[in-house]
Amino acid sequence: MPFINPWGSAPRPNTLPKKQQHQPAVESEKKYQYVEEVLSAPDYYHVLGVSKESPTEDIRRAYIRRSRVCHPDKFVPPYPRATESFQLLSLAYETLSNPSSKLIYDLSKQQHPMASPMHSADDDGNPNDTLQRVLHQLFIEMMDGEFQTMRAFIHALNETNPGMHISEDAIIQIELAFRKMRELLLSTHTYYKVIQFELMRLYELQQELRRLSYFDLWRRMALSITICKTLLQLPIMINTASREKKEKLQLEDVNQQGLLGMRVENALKLAVGLLEAGERYATAW
Repeated sequence: MPFINPWGSAPRPNTLPKKQQHQPAVESEKKYQYVEEVLSAPDYYHVLGVSKESPTEDIRRAYIRRSRVCHPDKFVPPYPRATESFQLLSLAYETLSNPSSKLIYDLSKQQHPMASPMHSADDDGNPNDTLQRVLHQLFIEMMDGEFQTMRAFIHALNETNPGMHISEDAIIQIELAFRKMRELLLSTHTYYKVIQFELMRLYELQQELRRLSYFDLWRRMALSITICKTLLQLPIMINTASREKKEKLQLEDVNQQGLLGMRVENALKLAVGLLEAGERYATAW
């Protein structure tokens, strides 16, 4: 996780002007427009919004960004064209992210420039499988050394913001939660669907943080807090889902209270609450 100490040595102002809350990346009414843009694209490059020269990482970034908007689960009531766009996005990603299939696709376009390249209905692959595979890889990358970096970031927050202090006992409980979550998600894909949109959002936040200037201290601070908060919410969501699953199956296990237990979940919620307070303070500037 690319957490970067956003505090630096620059002095902080005593007062901060109020700032309007950030609007969602894509407003609800624009989801449908996004779907239509994907379905009306002339080729796979336009489906993803990339060029022929785009590296694999840019292709993955575009796929995640657009899947987060066009995913069928985002539409209530269900919208069939969203399912079509999601299938097309997955097919375009599968084709362009693999050098061999990308070459074959480019050659076929040269030989038949007027032919329509979109045939997602004939594709046997499951678009959800594609997304799950990409999210699994993202999770591995984001969790590589994740807690050591997060621990350092939490300690930095504790030192610079006494009012946001997170106790050492809470940090130990958080570390326990992340170890359990890592073991769970690396051994099974059961809970990826529960946290899929948060994983995609984390990835986009990381990309935004990397693009920021090192001199933009306040925005770097706000993004770092948001990343840390979002990351801490993942095990809470998994624990809630596991508890609801047991209740649905009418399994009696009062001691477990989810995969992580309530003590761990409460420690996570305490940390998230403190980070939300810091997030409001940072985004007010």
